[in-house]
Amino acid sequence: MEPEISRNKSKLWWSLWLIFFLWQPSAPFSEEIENISLKTYKQLSIPVPSHMDLTKISPGKAYQVTDPQFILQFYFDGKDIYGIILKRDKEVSIFMHWCFFRSCEESPYDIKLKIANAWTPPYDQTFFNAKLPAKLKYRFQGLKFYTVR
Repeated sequence: MEPEISRNKSKLWWSLWLIFFLWQPSAPFSEEIENISLKTYKQLSIPVPSHMDLTKISPGKAYQVTDPQFILQFYFDGKDIYGIILKRDKEVSIFMHWCFFRSCEESPYDIKLKIANAWTPPYDQTFFNAKLPAKLKYRFQGLKFYTVR
């Protein structure tokens, strides 16, 4: 009788092993992460000027800035910006300016970031991101992309 119990335990152990190692997580785990795409589809990105009022654009959407010196797309999640420079003039640097005021007049609270250096490859398809500092006690109201030779 003992060999039969041992055989049943062996079958049970192998069955559990197969279930444990071959089991795939169900769909709810994969639905928690939202994918975004910054592809060059015109219908997916909303055209905006290089100087914009952040209080008037909706978070969670892709936007496109078309300037004579550059073309870029960015995704604004309400706090941080993730983007791609699609095309640019290699002779200019591209800057991003978080503005405390909507008009982007100079303020000591502003943050300026260089997102592309002049004469530094790659010249197109360059990714950038701008994360706000942690524990920031105020929100920016304006955003400006500009170039400097």
